Order: sequence, then C-alpha cells, then structure tokens
Amino acid sequence: MIKNHEKSSLPRLRFLPPRHALKVLFSCLLGRNAPLITAANEEQIAGLKRNFRRAPSSKTDVISYLQMGSRDGRRVVFVHGTPGNAKGWADYLLKTPAGRHYIAVDRLGYGASKPEHAVVSLKRQAQAIVPLLEAINGQKAILVGHSSGASVALQIALDYPEIIGGLLLLAGAFDPDLEEVNWFQTIGTLKPVSRLLSRVINNANRELLGLKHELQAQADRLHQINIPICAVHGDMDPLVPLANLNYLQRKLKRVSIDKLELKHADHFIVWHSKPTVDASLTRLIDQVRLTEPGQRKATSSHRQN
Repeated sequence: MIKNHEKSSLPRLRFLPPRHALKVLFSCLLGRNAPLITAANEEQIAGLKRNFRRAPSSKTDVISYLQMGSRDGRRVVFVHGTPGNAKGWADYLLKTPAGRHYIAVDRLGYGASKPEHAVVSLKRQAQAIVPLLEAINGQKAILVGHSSGASVALQIALDYPEIIGGLLLLAGAFDPDLEEVNWFQTIGTLKPVSRLLSRVINNANRELLGLKHELQAQADRLHQINIPICAVHGDMDPLVPLANLNYLQRKLKRVSIDKLELKHADHFIVWHSKPTVDASLTRLIDQVRLTEPGQRKATSSHRQN
C-alpha cells in the first residue's frame, strides 16, 4: 500500500499527453543519472565557458565541454553517465581549487556534442575525449567518470594509457553480467515509440542496450591497466550494484584500487556526496604526483638533503 505522501512523488501519467507520459516513464525507469540537481543556478551555469573540439579522424564527432580554473594547472576531465551532460558537474567547476583546470564534457550524443544520434561504442566515446587530455607542465590528466562515464574512463585508460595519470571512478558500471535489459527498453527502440521520446532518452536507451556487449569487450583487457585508481561506490546503489566494484578489483592484476564504499548511499553520489568525491580526487592527485618524474626527482633530492 502506498502512503499518501508517497503518491505525490509519482508521475501522474494519465493526465499527460502520450508524448510527455512516455518521456516521464522512460526517464524514471531508464535513467542512471539524476535530473540536474546541482546547487548551482542557471545563471551560474550559463557563466561557465563552453568550447568545442573535433574528435581525431572524424568528420562527425564533436565534443562540447565546459571549463574552469587555471590553464596551467592539473587538468581534470569529468565524464557523465547515461543520460547526462556537462552541466551535471557545475558544482565542481564553480569551485575549482587553485592549481587545477576542470573540464566537464558532453559525451557524444548528449548536450551540445555531435552527432545527434546515440554512440554506443565505448572506443568511439573515448577517442572523442582524448584531445582534451593534454599533459600540462609534465602533469598528466586525471579522469573522473560517473556510472557509464566510468566505463568510458576505463576505455580511455585501456586505449591511451600513456596520457592518463589516474582514474576516479564513481558508481561505475564494469561487470557485463550485471547489465540487464528490461522489456520497456526493447519497446523503446520501435519507431512508433522512439518518435515520441526525446533525443536524450532515445540515446540513453540505445547506449544501455549495447553496454553489456561493450563491457564484455573490455573484460579481457582490464588486467593491462597500471595507473592509480580510486573508486567510490554506494552500498545501496539500486542501478549499478556495488558488486561492479568487486568485479573490477578481481580483473585488475597490476594495480590495487583505493576504494571507498559509502554506507547508505545510492547511485547519485556525485551530487549527494560531493565532499567525499572532492577528498577522493585530492587523494588521487597526491598519489599520481608521486609517480611523476619531476616529483620523484624532487622527493629524492629532499631525502638526500
């Protein structure tokens, strides 16, 4: 039995036109990313600088991104999940710490990025982000990925290991056996239904339908990763279970995950647990700094003195 106060929080589909009813239904059932729940208001978000970069060797793929911070600082690139966009990281960009350069991307198929249609391939998603991962003053870029954005971050680490300093994986999807396809997702691909859905929902649906296959392709290569990894996951995540983190640890042979399991936390830790995410990112950057040639030399000189 649903209590009265719970009834008010449910979408009242019967009073909506079919197009809007389907959009609300798919958003509730499908989305792994919360609606835009940042503390930042629209005026603050509008003040973030937006730029575009074309993906290498592509005539169609263009990445849109927001940025803040020092261009000479440590570059940190934030990758959203399915669905989502760069604005979801606004609270982080608006409080970029000194000495860092924060960039949040619209992944291919979302926000202002091109193409308009879904891009299921993790390799293609990864390739589009690579131009933003420049080392600044000898400091390699850090990748922060949430949900399926963490899957993209792993793909970048697999395909371009030489340009990544470290990974911060938040509520990440890694285990193909944990990916389930629901009946309504298949229905959503039918033209009479897909025509009624927004670009965001259509693209998210097609991405998630193909994610199991994409993760299977990653599985046999995960042992190759050899960079610092920090992972944060809620123990009550109903969308991407904590078991994903245990799977990743089993697959990684050359590196141990600095992992944090948040008690009573759900999937949306990007917004609900920002102080923890900030602290985890700082810890990761400190760890990465110790692996960089300049820092190793400075540390060695300090010990000799």
